[in-house]
Amino acid sequence: MKMIKLIFAIIVSCSVTVACAEPKSTLEKLTKDVSNWFQSANKANLDSWQYTFKNNRHHLQATSTVNGGGALIYRLNAKACIISIPHRFFDTHTYTIGEQIYNKHCQLMLANTHHRHSDSLDKQSMDYSKRRDNLHNSAILAFQSIHPNTKIIQLHGFNQSKRKSDNGRQADFIISQGRKGNVIKQQLTLCLSKISKNSYFYPELIQELGGTKNILHKLNLAPFSFIHIEISKPMRERLVKEQHTMSQFSECINQVI
Repeated sequence: MKMIKLIFAIIVSCSVTVACAEPKSTLEKLTKDVSNWFQSANKANLDSWQYTFKNNRHHLQATSTVNGGGALIYRLNAKACIISIPHRFFDTHTYTIGEQIYNKHCQLMLANTHHRHSDSLDKQSMDYSKRRDNLHNSAILAFQSIHPNTKIIQLHGFNQSKRKSDNGRQADFIISQGRKGNVIKQQLTLCLSKISKNSYFYPELIQELGGTKNILHKLNLAPFSFIHIEISKPMRERLVKEQHTMSQFSECINQVI
Protein backbone atom coordinates (compact mmCIF):
# COMPACT_ATOMS: atom_id res chain seq x y z
CA MET A 1 0.00 0.00 0.00
CA LYS A 2 2.85 2.39 0.86
CA MET A 3 4.47 1.66 -2.51
CA ILE A 4 1.19 2.40 -4.34
CA LYS A 5 0.87 5.71 -2.46
CA LEU A 6 4.48 6.60 -3.35
CA ILE A 7 3.93 5.92 -7.07
CA PHE A 8 0.71 7.96 -6.97
CA ALA A 9 2.58 10.85 -5.29
CA ILE A 10 5.25 10.82 -7.99
CA ILE A 11 2.62 10.88 -10.74
CA VAL A 12 0.81 13.79 -9.09
CA SER A 13 4.10 15.63 -8.58
CA CYS A 14 5.10 15.22 -12.22
CA SER A 15 1.70 16.46 -13.32
CA VAL A 16 2.41 19.87 -11.76
CA THR A 17 6.18 20.03 -12.18
CA VAL A 18 7.57 21.41 -15.43
CA ALA A 19 10.62 19.16 -15.34
CA CYS A 20 8.44 16.04 -15.24
CA ALA A 21 5.60 17.21 -17.44
CA GLU A 22 6.97 16.29 -20.85
CA PRO A 23 10.30 16.03 -22.70
CA LYS A 24 11.78 19.03 -24.46
CA SER A 25 10.63 19.64 -28.01
CA THR A 26 12.90 18.80 -30.92
CA LEU A 27 13.52 22.51 -31.56
CA GLU A 28 14.48 23.15 -27.94
CA LYS A 29 16.91 20.24 -27.93
CA LEU A 30 18.46 21.27 -31.24
CA THR A 31 18.79 24.87 -30.07
CA LYS A 32 20.63 23.80 -26.94
CA ASP A 33 22.90 21.50 -28.94
CA VAL A 34 23.70 24.20 -31.52
CA SER A 35 24.29 26.80 -28.80
CA ASN A 36 26.83 24.49 -27.17
CA TRP A 37 28.37 23.85 -30.59
CA PHE A 38 28.79 27.59 -31.27
CA GLN A 39 30.50 28.09 -27.93
CA SER A 40 32.69 25.01 -28.07
CA ALA A 41 36.37 25.45 -28.83
CA ASN A 42 36.47 21.97 -30.36
CA LYS A 43 33.80 21.69 -33.04
CA ALA A 44 32.52 18.25 -34.05
CA ASN A 45 29.67 16.49 -35.84
CA LEU A 46 26.21 17.34 -34.55
CA ASP A 47 23.53 14.63 -34.67
CA SER A 48 22.62 14.38 -38.38
CA TRP A 49 25.09 17.05 -39.56
CA GLN A 50 28.69 16.37 -40.54
CA TYR A 51 31.35 18.86 -39.46
CA THR A 52 34.21 20.12 -41.63
CA PHE A 53 36.59 23.06 -41.35
CA LYS A 54 37.51 24.74 -44.63
CA ASN A 55 38.99 28.15 -45.44
CA ASN A 56 38.81 29.22 -41.79
CA ARG A 57 35.10 28.46 -41.67
CA HIS A 58 33.13 25.91 -39.72
CA HIS A 59 30.64 23.88 -41.75
CA LEU A 60 27.76 21.63 -40.73
CA GLN A 61 26.20 19.72 -43.61
CA ALA A 62 23.20 17.41 -43.40
CA THR A 63 23.88 13.72 -43.90
CA SER A 64 20.18 12.94 -44.38
CA THR A 65 16.76 14.57 -44.45
CA VAL A 66 16.32 14.03 -40.70
CA ASN A 67 14.86 17.21 -39.19
CA GLY A 68 14.73 18.77 -42.65
CA GLY A 69 18.42 18.47 -43.50
CA GLY A 70 20.13 21.85 -43.74
CA ALA A 71 23.56 23.45 -43.84
CA LEU A 72 25.41 25.96 -41.68
CA ILE A 73 28.56 28.00 -42.31
CA TYR A 74 30.07 29.87 -39.36
CA ARG A 75 33.09 32.11 -38.93
CA LEU A 76 34.47 34.68 -36.52
CA ASN A 77 35.88 38.14 -37.30
CA ALA A 78 32.72 39.43 -38.96
CA LYS A 79 29.50 41.11 -37.88
CA ALA A 80 27.19 39.06 -35.68
CA CYS A 81 24.48 38.80 -38.32
CA ILE A 82 22.79 35.90 -40.10
CA ILE A 83 22.11 35.29 -43.79
CA SER A 84 19.20 32.90 -44.31
CA ILE A 85 18.51 31.17 -47.64
CA PRO A 86 15.43 28.97 -47.12
CA HIS A 87 14.68 28.11 -50.78
CA ARG A 88 18.02 27.82 -52.58
CA PHE A 89 16.74 25.27 -55.12
CA PHE A 90 13.49 27.10 -55.82
CA ASP A 91 14.34 30.82 -55.60
CA THR A 92 17.01 30.98 -58.31
CA HIS A 93 20.27 32.80 -57.45
CA THR A 94 19.32 33.53 -53.83
CA TYR A 95 22.11 31.28 -52.55
CA THR A 96 24.72 33.00 -54.73
CA ILE A 97 23.48 36.43 -53.67
CA GLY A 98 23.32 35.46 -50.00
CA GLU A 99 26.77 33.90 -50.08
CA GLN A 100 28.27 37.16 -51.31
CA ILE A 101 26.58 39.10 -48.51
CA TYR A 102 27.79 36.52 -46.00
CA ASN A 103 31.35 36.62 -47.32
CA LYS A 104 31.37 40.39 -47.05
CA HIS A 105 29.68 40.97 -43.72
CA CYS A 106 28.28 38.18 -41.52
CA GLN A 107 29.36 35.40 -39.18
CA LEU A 108 26.62 32.92 -39.99
CA MET A 109 24.90 31.61 -43.11
CA LEU A 110 22.10 29.05 -43.18
CA ALA A 111 20.54 27.26 -46.14
CA ASN A 112 18.38 24.29 -47.07
CA THR A 113 19.95 21.18 -48.58
CA HIS A 114 16.79 19.72 -50.10
CA HIS A 115 14.09 21.15 -52.33
CA ARG A 116 11.15 22.71 -50.50
CA HIS A 117 8.85 20.11 -52.12
CA SER A 118 11.01 17.12 -51.15
CA ASP A 119 9.49 14.23 -49.23
CA SER A 120 9.82 14.61 -45.48
CA LEU A 121 10.66 11.90 -42.97
CA ASP A 122 8.18 13.40 -40.54
CA LYS A 123 4.90 15.26 -40.86
CA GLN A 124 6.56 18.67 -41.14
CA SER A 125 7.08 20.43 -44.46
CA MET A 126 10.57 20.61 -45.97
CA ASP A 127 9.80 24.26 -46.74
CA TYR A 128 11.90 26.25 -44.27
CA SER A 129 9.45 29.13 -44.22
CA LYS A 130 6.97 26.68 -42.66
CA ARG A 131 9.03 24.01 -40.90
CA ARG A 132 9.58 24.46 -37.17
CA ASP A 133 12.09 21.75 -36.20
CA ASN A 134 15.33 22.13 -38.13
CA LEU A 135 18.95 23.24 -37.96
CA HIS A 136 17.98 26.57 -39.56
CA ASN A 137 15.65 27.73 -36.78
CA SER A 138 17.69 26.28 -33.94
CA ALA A 139 20.85 28.01 -35.19
CA ILE A 140 19.04 31.36 -35.42
CA LEU A 141 17.68 31.01 -31.87
CA ALA A 142 21.01 29.83 -30.50
CA PHE A 143 23.05 32.52 -32.22
CA GLN A 144 20.69 35.32 -31.16
CA SER A 145 20.79 34.08 -27.56
CA ILE A 146 24.56 34.60 -27.69
CA HIS A 147 24.38 37.84 -29.71
CA PRO A 148 21.11 39.59 -28.72
CA ASN A 149 21.42 42.34 -31.36
CA THR A 150 21.72 39.89 -34.24
CA LYS A 151 19.79 40.73 -37.42
CA ILE A 152 18.51 37.92 -39.64
CA ILE A 153 18.51 38.73 -43.37
CA GLN A 154 16.34 36.22 -45.22
CA LEU A 155 16.39 36.28 -49.03
CA HIS A 156 13.53 35.10 -51.24
CA GLY A 157 12.69 35.28 -54.93
CA PHE A 158 9.35 36.02 -56.57
CA ASN A 159 7.72 36.08 -59.99
CA GLN A 160 6.39 39.52 -60.95
CA SER A 161 3.83 38.03 -63.35
CA LYS A 162 2.11 36.23 -60.47
CA ARG A 163 1.50 39.39 -58.47
CA LYS A 164 -1.98 40.86 -58.13
CA SER A 165 -1.24 44.56 -57.66
CA ASP A 166 0.35 47.09 -60.00
CA ASN A 167 3.18 47.65 -57.51
CA GLY A 168 3.67 43.91 -57.20
CA ARG A 169 3.96 43.40 -60.95
CA GLN A 170 6.70 46.00 -61.23
CA ALA A 171 8.44 45.49 -57.89
CA ASP A 172 12.11 44.53 -57.71
CA PHE A 173 12.47 44.56 -53.91
CA ILE A 174 9.81 44.02 -51.23
CA ILE A 175 10.99 44.53 -47.65
CA SER A 176 9.11 43.30 -44.60
CA GLN A 177 9.54 42.71 -40.90
CA GLY A 178 6.16 41.04 -40.57
CA ARG A 179 2.86 42.73 -39.75
CA LYS A 180 4.74 45.52 -37.99
CA GLY A 181 8.15 47.01 -38.54
CA ASN A 182 10.40 49.85 -37.52
CA VAL A 183 12.72 52.32 -39.21
CA ILE A 184 14.89 49.48 -40.55
CA LYS A 185 12.52 48.58 -43.37
CA GLN A 186 12.21 52.23 -44.40
CA GLN A 187 15.96 52.76 -44.29
CA LEU A 188 16.66 49.61 -46.32
CA THR A 189 13.97 50.38 -48.90
CA LEU A 190 15.28 53.91 -49.35
CA CYS A 191 18.76 52.56 -50.01
CA LEU A 192 17.50 49.89 -52.42
CA SER A 193 15.51 52.51 -54.33
CA LYS A 194 18.88 53.76 -55.60
CA ILE A 195 19.19 50.42 -57.40
CA SER A 196 15.53 50.26 -58.45
CA LYS A 197 12.80 52.83 -57.94
CA ASN A 198 10.44 49.84 -57.69
CA SER A 199 11.38 49.09 -54.10
CA TYR A 200 8.59 48.84 -51.52
CA PHE A 201 8.11 48.02 -47.87
CA TYR A 202 5.20 46.00 -46.50
CA PRO A 203 2.42 46.78 -45.67
CA GLU A 204 2.43 50.56 -46.15
CA LEU A 205 3.61 50.65 -49.78
CA ILE A 206 2.58 47.18 -50.92
CA GLN A 207 0.24 44.54 -49.51
CA GLU A 208 1.84 41.44 -51.06
CA LEU A 209 4.69 39.14 -50.06
CA GLY A 210 5.02 40.41 -46.52
CA GLY A 211 6.16 37.04 -45.21
CA THR A 212 3.71 37.35 -42.34
CA LYS A 213 3.14 33.57 -42.15
CA ASN A 214 6.85 32.79 -41.99
CA ILE A 215 7.68 30.38 -39.17
CA LEU A 216 10.28 32.77 -37.74
CA HIS A 217 7.48 35.09 -36.60
CA LYS A 218 6.31 32.29 -34.29
CA LEU A 219 9.68 31.91 -32.60
CA ASN A 220 11.01 33.98 -29.74
CA LEU A 221 13.22 36.35 -31.74
CA ALA A 222 14.24 39.84 -30.69
CA PRO A 223 11.66 42.39 -31.93
CA PHE A 224 12.29 43.71 -35.47
CA SER A 225 15.40 41.53 -35.90
CA PHE A 226 13.96 39.50 -38.80
CA ILE A 227 14.30 41.26 -42.17
CA HIS A 228 12.46 39.52 -45.02
CA ILE A 229 13.62 40.51 -48.53
CA GLU A 230 11.79 39.44 -51.69
CA ILE A 231 13.71 39.97 -54.95
CA SER A 232 12.26 39.78 -58.45
CA LYS A 233 13.79 37.40 -60.97
CA PRO A 234 15.13 40.19 -63.25
CA MET A 235 16.80 41.84 -60.25
CA ARG A 236 18.30 38.55 -59.07
CA GLU A 237 19.79 38.10 -62.53
CA ARG A 238 21.23 41.61 -62.38
CA LEU A 239 22.74 41.00 -58.96
CA VAL A 240 24.65 37.90 -60.10
CA LYS A 241 25.75 39.47 -63.40
CA GLU A 242 26.52 43.07 -62.42
CA GLN A 243 29.16 43.41 -59.73
CA HIS A 244 28.44 47.11 -59.15
CA THR A 245 24.76 46.33 -58.56
CA MET A 246 25.72 43.52 -56.16
CA SER A 247 28.04 45.94 -54.33
CA GLN A 248 25.22 48.45 -53.96
CA PHE A 249 22.92 45.77 -52.61
CA SER A 250 25.61 44.59 -50.20
CA GLU A 251 26.13 48.12 -48.89
CA CYS A 252 22.39 48.55 -48.32
CA ILE A 253 22.35 45.36 -46.25
CA ASN A 254 25.41 46.55 -44.34
CA GLN A 255 23.53 49.69 -43.27
CA VAL A 256 20.89 47.71 -41.35
CA ILE A 257 22.96 44.93 -39.77
